[in-house]
Amino acid sequence: MVTNRFQDLAFELLCAHNTDLRGMEHPQLIDTRSATVERVSERLIEVRFKPDVKLDAAGIGEMMRAKRALTGTSEADVLTVMPPDLEFEIAVLAMDHHAVNGGCGGSRRLAFVAGSSLDLRLADIYFRYHPRPHDTALFMEEDEARRWLDAAVPSPSLS
Repeated sequence: MVTNRFQDLAFELLCAHNTDLRGMEHPQLIDTRSATVERVSERLIEVRFKPDVKLDAAGIGEMMRAKRALTGTSEADVLTVMPPDLEFEIAVLAMDHHAVNGGCGGSRRLAFVAGSSLDLRLADIYFRYHPRPHDTALFMEEDEARRWLDAAVPSPSLS
């Protein structure tokens, strides 16, 4: 993948917040405290939250900066996978992370895979209160989420 100057600048900003990344070339995978964020193809970024970390607002912000660094000026869909029984601070549900953290750069559609039925219900409530600017779908199975992302995106009507 060709990197551009915007991606390099975004990565430099990310390094300012995460000293473990300093000195690396522009990555395709960024390991944050709460998740791994990987550009798996030109059109897809995968976010996998870690099962052994309590998710908090700072961890979500770090993940969002990593997504921004990997998208740069291009656009990509996002597959987010939560582990079963993820522990999180309840305050994360009350924050509009997209607004607080300046968005996710070129992130487009989001396929969110919940780790449990409770997490699925909480995600549904969260996205109803804090809607994203692009299509968002919630799933219990990763395969189902991938099929949704692989489906053709409808073109806008010309009429």
